[in-house]
Amino acid sequence: MADAVPADLGEKLKPMFGGKAPDSLKATPIANMFEAKFGGEIIYVSGDARYVFAGELIDAQTKSSLTEASRSADRIGLVKTIDATKSIEFKAKGEEKHVLYAFTDVDCPFCVKLHKEVPALNEKGVTVRYLAYPRAGVGSPAYKKMVNIWCADDKAAAMNQVKNEGKEVTSKECANPVADQFELGQKLGVNGTPALLTTDGTMIPGFRPAADLVKMLDDAKAKAAK
Repeated sequence: MADAVPADLGEKLKPMFGGKAPDSLKATPIANMFEAKFGGEIIYVSGDARYVFAGELIDAQTKSSLTEASRSADRIGLVKTIDATKSIEFKAKGEEKHVLYAFTDVDCPFCVKLHKEVPALNEKGVTVRYLAYPRAGVGSPAYKKMVNIWCADDKAAAMNQVKNEGKEVTSKECANPVADQFELGQKLGVNGTPALLTTDGTMIPGFRPAADLVKMLDDAKAKAAK
């Protein structure tokens, strides 16, 4: 049976985290060791809050990361909150086998490289939905460029124009999701672009060729079906 979380543990952690209580506390398989979440950050703490460590908690028998499992569970919940109509979608050709969310920054060279793989992903049945993640933050030059794309009449064409042709799109203001998507990325633990997110909560950081991504998605789907 898992240990009960001490009632005062959250209060004891506050002084170490600027007066902020953890977003959640739960038991781990280790006696008197608890998982605390602060946004996208996971730490482990003893019941008296004396000992704290950050890092991956690994089950040596299964060779799996309990930390990543916890992150994935959180990400699945957040994926369900994504409004797909506010993404910029490049639809799969024929049967849609997978959906892949891609946090992107228009000034990121590897995001441009990934965009060149999108047609191949589409041909293999993968729908790519772009979400905005201007790494320099809200109000930055990249943020403004992305607002222009999301405000364009043809958003997919504007994305192609910026990423394939290296051209800026016409400056335009509108009600847009760029700031909200950036905030979502922070909650998900995105710290670089491109950052790819599957519907089962798996985060794939960095650039991967289309063939590698399709294999990862196919393997994950086959494993889940067992």
